[in-house]
Amino acid sequence: MYLIIRCPSCSTFTYVDHFQKWKLCPQCGHAQEVVKAPPYLEVHDFHEAEHIVKQMQKHLHANKKKDFSPEETDELRHHYTEALRKRVTNHHVH
Repeated sequence: MYLIIRCPSCSTFTYVDHFQKWKLCPQCGHAQEVVKAPPYLEVHDFHEAEHIVKQMQKHLHANKKKDFSPEETDELRHHYTEALRKRVTNHHVH
C-alpha cells in the first residue's frame, strides 16, 4: 500500500510506502515524517501511485490551483475506489 502525500515545504505531490517512517521530497529534499503527512489517497501499486501523482500535478497546474479542495479530494478517492471495483469485478468475470 502506498500513500500519496504532499511536501509541506514545496507542495510537490509524492508517494511513500505506508510502512516508511520518513520521506525525502524528490523536489526540494525536505524530510517529512510520514505519520504527520495527511494522505490524499491510498493506492495498491507504486506504478499507479506514480501515475496518479503526475495527474494530480497536471490538474492543479491546468486549473491554476494551489491545492485540491476537500470536495475534490473526496471525488478523487471516489473515482479511485470505483476504478478498483471495476477492475476487481472484471477480473473475477474472466
